Amino acid sequence: MFEEPIIQSRGFVNVGEPGARTGFQLQMRTPYYRGVWLSLVEGAEVTVDGERHTRDEISWTIQGQTCANSELGDQHDRRWPYEEPAILTVTRPGGLEPGRHALEVAVNYRMSYIPIEMQPTTSIARRSLTMVQS
Repeated sequence: MFEEPIIQSRGFVNVGEPGARTGFQLQMRTPYYRGVWLSLVEGAEVTVDGERHTRDEISWTIQGQTCANSELGDQHDRRWPYEEPAILTVTRPGGLEPGRHALEVAVNYRMSYIPIEMQPTTSIARRSLTMVQS
């Protein structure tokens, strides 16, 4: 079961071996209540404590399959269901220090029934989470 906030409190962890962290992960649900086809997701940017991480530093894992932001447009047969959080993995050597962090995620996506000149939609979510591991 997911939480109401777009940025979920579970799954906020560093990745890589202790002492050789390669980045961190967070989980988020789609901001669109119907879910969205991955080919309509243009990517995300993640900001932690004022440090912005661009699309090139982020990969997505949805339904056990991982792809880069740049590959989302080619995922024509896969959906990001509303009820299933995506795992965003952000490359950041050393990961994040334990403690409280201010997160912001900006997701850009299109909707097939909205005129092209009115797209993309950008949803911005903010949340403060605690990293408990080093």
